Amino acid sequence: MKLIKCILIALSFFSMTVAASLEDDFFRNPDVVAPKLSPQGQHLLYKKLVDNNYTVILAGTDFSWDTKVISFSQQSRRSISDFGWLGKEYFSVTTFDRHSGIQLLIYKVDAANSVTQVALLKQTYLFDPLLAVDDIFIAQRYKNGKAHLFTINVTDDAFEAQFRSKKSISIGPFPEGAWLLNPFGEPNVNFISKGGVTEVHVKKADSRKWQQVWRQDDQTKFIPVWFDDAKNELLVLSEQQNGYQSLSRYDVQSKTFTGEVYSLPGRDIVGIIQNPYDSSIIGYTYMLGGVLVQNYDNKLSTYTGTSEGKGDKEDNYVIHFDQDYQKIVTISQSIDSPSAYYLFDAETGKSQLIGEERPWLNQYSLGKSLVIKSTSSDGVEIESYLTMPSNSAAKDVPLLVMPHGGPLGVNDTRHFSVDVHYFVQKGYAVLTPNYRGSSGFGKKFLNSGKRQWGRLIEDDIESAVTKVIARDDIDGQKVCLFGISYGGYSALISAIRRPDLYKCAISYAGVTDIPLLFSDHNISEKDDSRRVLIDILGDPNESWDTLIEYSPVYRMNELSIPIFIAQGGRDRVVDSEHYFRLKYVLDKLGKSYESMFFENEVHGFNYIITQQALYNSIDKFMQKSFAQSEIASSL
Repeated sequence: MKLIKCILIALSFFSMTVAASLEDDFFRNPDVVAPKLSPQGQHLLYKKLVDNNYTVILAGTDFSWDTKVISFSQQSRRSISDFGWLGKEYFSVTTFDRHSGIQLLIYKVDAANSVTQVALLKQTYLFDPLLAVDDIFIAQRYKNGKAHLFTINVTDDAFEAQFRSKKSISIGPFPEGAWLLNPFGEPNVNFISKGGVTEVHVKKADSRKWQQVWRQDDQTKFIPVWFDDAKNELLVLSEQQNGYQSLSRYDVQSKTFTGEVYSLPGRDIVGIIQNPYDSSIIGYTYMLGGVLVQNYDNKLSTYTGTSEGKGDKEDNYVIHFDQDYQKIVTISQSIDSPSAYYLFDAETGKSQLIGEERPWLNQYSLGKSLVIKSTSSDGVEIESYLTMPSNSAAKDVPLLVMPHGGPLGVNDTRHFSVDVHYFVQKGYAVLTPNYRGSSGFGKKFLNSGKRQWGRLIEDDIESAVTKVIARDDIDGQKVCLFGISYGGYSALISAIRRPDLYKCAISYAGVTDIPLLFSDHNISEKDDSRRVLIDILGDPNESWDTLIEYSPVYRMNELSIPIFIAQGGRDRVVDSEHYFRLKYVLDKLGKSYESMFFENEVHGFNYIITQQALYNSIDKFMQKSFAQSEIASSL
């Protein structure tokens, strides 16, 4: 007993001596965020941390001057959520306070680079900056609980008069649905998914009549992106043609697919890139080896470059540009380093640093990542990413497995993650598996994750773990799981499934009682939400026993390894009842466990101090669990 106590004290002391600065450095807000160019390329807008205040900065692209537009301290209830250009002279800043809501502030910059606030619009969202039409933008505002779109002229001082109900432009078959606009701000596509059905209508510019062009079960993906009025052609993201998400042409007259604009063999198109000045489609993105790849149709392709998953050089992405492609903002990053923003001048051929997201992490030697391919129990190939400590000579490295949340329609990448690199810096190897249900790998792979909680999904994860612990540099006797949301569920059910494989498990905001999800007030009152849950989990009226069987809370009598559970008190996704039920059962069974409850936290992290405290405690818990397991195995 004295030996165990001495080891635990030593481990705790070691953790405390390195933790103070490590948590502070890894879990803090970034220094510079998302610079955006004015249409003519004369000005930059970006968010920067200045004297502990988050500040929107307006600067010249010659870097000869800058000015502060608006600031909020990191402790303020109101924060800056977005900013962007509305034309040559006007820009907006969106702020949010969870108590008093959203505000849209409009500013004007004059020829002398002086900035004047011209409007403060409460409970108003920027829907579309409409850069094709100077001084006009589309705003969204809720009236009587319903969202309406309005065309706003920034040169008109009577802002509120422009929000009169009769001026709403969101008039169509589904006012509560989604909208696409033509470059002049006129709605031409209106669509909705409701009651298990997706319905799409289009409207020509010379007509007031809306035409239904699609109505099918929403299991068939059909996401409108752009309507070409002249060609009667709707461009949509769909898996209809080859089982992988592609940008397809759809003829609205014949109501048939007529071809593909962008498609890739064996992988999904992740996103479409549109020119903000005319809404034209100029490229697409996809994932390759856990790394995002941009593919442009125009001259912007010159300024992008990725390692295509090799991780042997920095990846460069275009994130903003002026209307003539003379000034271009790029983001430079590698798998093992945070992002840096640069302004490229096409005339001089030179780039200048705007700022780094997390310059304070340059002092650390960050981990390296590689792709792991494994074969699951039913022969399905699983792609995962293993991030190792930078010390290439390290042996017997403990392994932390971090399943992502979702579980459907989400994926992990190899791009820099503070969560992953924090634990790597602590000396762990981190495995992030893209189990079935993850996005980016096609419709069949995504749908195969349905109704597989605690079953094939966990088989996928175990296949990746088994592959990794066979490596010479991994200690297969020191493997732990940590996840959030579904990842938390996965950690708990895996602790029951494979105590021989895992030595500990940590769940934050994890589901513990699957049937309880159907009892949530927000779910039971909404048919669509309940229908989605049934599709993902199974119908409790038909498979109650199965849902119980794969719920951790009902199987805690089988628990034989240490677990750590944590929860936010204001979580509206996974109610804290999941946490309290599990605690109650563990206490009744006399099981040993550790727990943390954050009364004001949500589903994730609203407060940096929460993440700092939780992750430091998780590290200590894992060290203690590994030490106890090592001692127990030697007895």
